[in-house]
Amino acid sequence: MLKVFRGANIYTMDEANTVLRNADLWVCDGKVIKVGMDTDIPIDAQIESMDGCVITPGLIDIHTHVGLWGEITERNNDACEYSTPFTPLMRAIDGINPRHFSFQLSRRGGVTTVQTGTGSANPIGGVWTILKTWGSSLEEMIITEKSGLKGALGENPKNVFGQSNKTPYTRMAVAQLIRQGFQQAAVLSDAERLESLENQTELAPFIEVLERKMPLHLHCHRADDIATAIRIAKEFNITLCLEHCTEGHLMLEAIKESGANVTLGPFMLPATKYETRNLTPEAPKLFHDAGIPFAIMTDHPFIPIHYLILCAAEAVKYGLDEMTALRSITSEAANLAGIHDRVGSLEPGKDADFVIWSHHPFDTRSNVLATFINGNKVYSQE
Repeated sequence: MLKVFRGANIYTMDEANTVLRNADLWVCDGKVIKVGMDTDIPIDAQIESMDGCVITPGLIDIHTHVGLWGEITERNNDACEYSTPFTPLMRAIDGINPRHFSFQLSRRGGVTTVQTGTGSANPIGGVWTILKTWGSSLEEMIITEKSGLKGALGENPKNVFGQSNKTPYTRMAVAQLIRQGFQQAAVLSDAERLESLENQTELAPFIEVLERKMPLHLHCHRADDIATAIRIAKEFNITLCLEHCTEGHLMLEAIKESGANVTLGPFMLPATKYETRNLTPEAPKLFHDAGIPFAIMTDHPFIPIHYLILCAAEAVKYGLDEMTALRSITSEAANLAGIHDRVGSLEPGKDADFVIWSHHPFDTRSNVLATFINGNKVYSQE
């Protein structure tokens, strides 16, 4: 059945950042059919009045541990395999609990798509996944099963393993553990590569990154760790995603030249580690001014997923313009994650993932009135 959400202020988040006042959103069979003003609505359509409301695309967080982190203690989770530092075959889909309450929090906060997976205990941790935050099964929720190989530089792997006198004990060892998989995969013959992919050996994820079937996501806070990440990506000519990029504002020119994708945040945390002392919510504005695209993240559960909108609003408070902030958790996040053909904006043919707000989403009075995924209402404020 055709549903028309009539009379809202609609932020389409298309390439032109079109905002339509007192406009209509048409939805049918899980897809956006039309967005416009003064539309001629068929007589058999179901109409819902949206007077005074704001509609945006569903929010997207491309760095989370939704469905994996137990959220009681760091050790009570399925996001990190602490037994060994090198675990490339750990796949997010084998650990995600689709009934975990973090998915409910996501929908309550208007977050309809997340990238989730292994944490940052391991230099090489495993393979991430992108999925919707609602569905009848995990398979139905998945958008991209293998969305990237996750690794980590800096204090996290050093603290998890080095303090027990295990490798890696230094930043040099962390970097070499990340390199070794690519070094071994790079010298394989075509036949050996095919065999490795068919048998899903430990080198298979590295082969997929080398063949640009998925990127390498590297957790990095300090500027020297960011430089190491860029160096490794350049050595092997692979697509790099800089995760956190906390001191990235200190080396904007190098990051821009590298062409790496950037996910920034979370900002609203105490500097509990030495390497996060230079964290600043001004970073998104500095990246925008430098012409570097980015997404803003929560790193759920470290900032609860339903506060993603507040993370973007915090960047606005520190000088980022509102439209760029909203893009960083909708269309730009979709672009960086390679899923912009389905989500991130309200355009005909795309998935009907959208949020109805009581006010502009950055207004402190704003509440999520309803969240829709694939045209289905998956959250409604009582």
